[in-house]
This record gives sequence, C-alpha cells and structure tokens, in this order.
Amino acid sequence: MKLAVLAIAILTLTGCKTTSTNGQHITDYGDGVEIPERARPNEATKRYYLRAQNYWIRTNIRRGRGYRIAPSGNAEPFQAQANPPSKKLQKEFETGSLLSYLYYDNGVVKYDGLPVQGRFKKSPNDDTYFFTHSTGKSITSYIVGHAICDGHIESINELVDWPVLSKTLYQGQPLIDLLNMSAGDSHLMEKGTTRWKGHPGHHRGLSLSEVAKILEGTEKRGSGVFYNNTLTDLIANYTEYKTGEGYDGLVRKIFQDKAKIQKPVYYERKHRASYSYWITRKDLLRVAIAMMEDYQAGNCVGQYLKDLQAQKKLWPNYGPHDKQTVLLMNFSRHYGGQFYWSFDGMRNRNILGTDGKNGQNILIDLDNSRIVVTHAIAAGWDVRNLQHRVIKEGKLPD
Repeated sequence: MKLAVLAIAILTLTGCKTTSTNGQHITDYGDGVEIPERARPNEATKRYYLRAQNYWIRTNIRRGRGYRIAPSGNAEPFQAQANPPSKKLQKEFETGSLLSYLYYDNGVVKYDGLPVQGRFKKSPNDDTYFFTHSTGKSITSYIVGHAICDGHIESINELVDWPVLSKTLYQGQPLIDLLNMSAGDSHLMEKGTTRWKGHPGHHRGLSLSEVAKILEGTEKRGSGVFYNNTLTDLIANYTEYKTGEGYDGLVRKIFQDKAKIQKPVYYERKHRASYSYWITRKDLLRVAIAMMEDYQAGNCVGQYLKDLQAQKKLWPNYGPHDKQTVLLMNFSRHYGGQFYWSFDGMRNRNILGTDGKNGQNILIDLDNSRIVVTHAIAAGWDVRNLQHRVIKEGKLPD
C-alpha cells in the first residue's frame, strides 16, 4: 500500500519533503511504508513512518490479507529482571531508531527495551505487530526443517521435483542449493531482488503458473550465493506443495506447540505461502528460543540446523571492519540455509543470526544460551555494540 493513500498523512511518493507541526521536515522516500536502509531519517520522519507501518499492518490484518495462526493458550511468561543501566540503550530509545530490544540470557530477559513514553503518539508495546522482513526467510527455513522431520521432505539434499516448475532451472536441484541462495538464478532477477527481469510488478503478485511461464527453459548459472527475495517464497511454496493439506497444521504446530506464542501470528498469503510474517516482539523471541533449544537438544530439527551450518557457503557481504557497517549480516562470514553463521570474532563458536530490513534481527549464542532480538524503524543504529558485542561478551554496553 502506498503512503499517499494513508489517512495518517498527505505526502506524494516523489521523495519530496513537507514541514511537520514541530518545524522538522518529513521525508517521504517513495519506498512504500519502509525507510531505505541507506537513509538516516530525522525524528519527524521516524514518527511518520512508524504510524504508516502500524496502519499498513493493521489494515492488512483487518482485511484478511494475512493467514492467522492463533495462540493455543500455552504461552509461558518470561522470567525477567529490572533493566540494568545502559546509557547507549537509553539514548537509543530516546532519540535513535530502535523500537524494541530484548536481551535473553539463560532463561532470563535481562533487558526489555522500548522507546521512552511520549516519544511516539502510539508507542510500540507487547501488542504491536512488526514485519519480520528477511528474518522471515529464516523462519521459513525452520519450517522446512519440521517438514523434513515429519517426513514430508526427504532431506536438505532432496532433488527438487515440482511439476509446476518442472521446466525451470529449479527442477532437479538439491534443496540445499535453494536454501543456500546458490541456485544460479542471478541472471533472472532484477538487482532489487523482488522482481523477475522484464516483470515490473512485485514477485508476490504473480501466481506460480505465471512464474513457471516466465522461467520456462531457464538453466542454472553459477553456484555462488545470490541473495534474493523471490527464492525464499518459492521455498515456502515448495514446502506447502510437499506437505499438501498438512501445511497449515505443520505451521500451527511450530508456532503453537513449540514456540508457544502468546498473540496471533500472521503470514502474508495472497495466492500462496510466503516468508513475510507479522509478529509481536516477545513472540519473535519465543521463536528464537525454540530454534536455540532444538539446536541444543540435538533433536531432528536441531540436526537440520546443524546440517545447514555444515553446508554453509561464503557470504559475499562480509565486512565487519568497515566504519560504515550497520547491518548484522556484515558481521557474518558464512550464509547457510537462510541463516547467517561464523560471526566476526566468534568463528569458533556456534552463533546463528537472522537479518531483516533496518534491524528486525535475531542473534543467538547457541553455546551460551544468549539471544538478542531487535526491531527498528531505520538502519544506522549501533549493531556492533548493541547486538554483536552483547552476544560476543555476554554483557550489555554501559
């Protein structure tokens, strides 16, 4: 939905500026309800986009555009302690871009951070829904693991056999190549990663039969990691195809029985499955805990995660020592199975990460049971000290 049609503001999608009531300029970046990761917005613009995002998600939920996964009433409250003093985090919640910060350590939430009261007209809270962005890719992979363990998919090395895409480059490839974003499809996509070449609309607006027609006769080129959005939606749909009528039950089992969500979770499902989720902050932490506990238990799904880790590939966007580094993914040396691995300074430790646009992130220390889950309105916040270093050192910044 474009910002121009929102009732909460009157701006055009031209990148123009208009003056707000407090004298600050609001910048409309012309990118829907999301701020581009290169942008460093002022306070008025953050307020504007937060209202726009909340409106967009609520409207889509109200109109039934998200598939609803209801909680089953088994959510367990978190053991928590009072937030210790941290000037860096306090400043972030007074003037920065972070909207939510949860630091979980060995069963205890040791820091539960939200913007200071009064900063936003409708401040984020435990009932606020956030868009996972690409962290939803990792959730999709987690679902694949359960589909394997339930016998719907043979293994991560299963050769894709999918009638609807049988005449495309994906047919006959090992599933792990798709999970690793090494399916050799870079020549078929626009650089923006959400559109097939020659098709200006968003890929999610196309049916699978339309995608099959676009890709008919294509062949794999290369084996390096080419990160994109279209492929994960195909993985979600392949999983739905393999599970058949059991797909909805599989997803409910993961969120209800394993993660034990407290609030409904929604995933964007127009014509088919997708990797886009709307979820509350503490339920995303619950999903992260479920991933961590599976890995630590060494159960079937945990072994799936370890197999992804073992078959990881070099991540082309590694660059932790660049002063401009603001994305969690830049601290990762490897990418494997829709997760980030081998984090800077911790390559001998088992660290799992996810990275969603502007900082919808999960970082898990699988050895020491530490997790940091974040949500943000824009990039540019201090990922190095507020997430990476907290996991590395096991303590919050001063």
